[in-house]
Amino acid sequence: MAQMGWVYLDDRGGRHRVGLYHGDQSGHVVIHCNLRVVQIDFSVKDTKKYSFFIEDEFCELSLVKEKDGTFGYDFHINKTVDTPRNRIRRVDERRIRKQMALFIGGFLAVVLLGFLGFRRFGQRQELERLSQSSLFSNLNRENVQRLAMEGKADTARLFIVEEAMQRKVFYGFTTADSTRISGAFPAPDKGVIMLPNGFPLSDRDGFLVTYLPSNPQIHRVDFYQPTRATVERYVRMAGEAERKAHPDISERRSICMALSAAQLRGWTSLADFIFQTKTTDENDRHNQNSYQRLIHDVDYIRIVKDACWDQ
Repeated sequence: MAQMGWVYLDDRGGRHRVGLYHGDQSGHVVIHCNLRVVQIDFSVKDTKKYSFFIEDEFCELSLVKEKDGTFGYDFHINKTVDTPRNRIRRVDERRIRKQMALFIGGFLAVVLLGFLGFRRFGQRQELERLSQSSLFSNLNRENVQRLAMEGKADTARLFIVEEAMQRKVFYGFTTADSTRISGAFPAPDKGVIMLPNGFPLSDRDGFLVTYLPSNPQIHRVDFYQPTRATVERYVRMAGEAERKAHPDISERRSICMALSAAQLRGWTSLADFIFQTKTTDENDRHNQNSYQRLIHDVDYIRIVKDACWDQ
């Protein structure tokens, strides 16, 4: 007699044990779940599929007869059939995709408006702010003004390279006339490489670069204007950090919580999720304290309650 067993974990963390007995000679089939018989069939000697519910999930258990006469067995959750739970699931998935699209689209719109509205910088404190938030080649007041008036935009990609036992970060971009411009800056030999925007660097992270067409060596890489793909990576990192710290929540809820924070405070708040276990000594910008302030914010609690209540 063939005996098979599976353990199914539902979205709420519940464990369900599913088992099957299939007689070698008689072909009789008994299917049980959580020590309760859910189906019985007789003389099953060919391929057949059985359906039943666990809570509100539509389950399917298949018996597949192979060419040599033996049977294979498979248990899975059917997430495509029309059931109340699957309708809710599809609504959830559409909502998350819509939230992601609205957030990324809104962010890109802000980036575009910020770039178009980029104007004159006349004071020293503004230059200091630029030097702290950007990678600026040939930084001075005149070049800042020229970039604002004449600058062209592209994407600078960053790469981590080790040379002579030392790490460096190289970056490069291509001008409108296909000229390749590159540069580098030093990095710590060990550990995470932190960018001025408060996020850890990964290979191929991309950021807006503004350059002078007449002299592309005069350029600015703005770490506060990442590409869409880089922001999406930050969202994934925030969701993964939230699930690691709170393994009882679902993947959808962790992403929803991260997107809710970005909606309220902007994409830089995603770093509060990523570094939520760090002390203020380890990270003075994003740490346990900043994370706790965020998740206990009244407006954030309201947004999460409205957007993530069923995830």
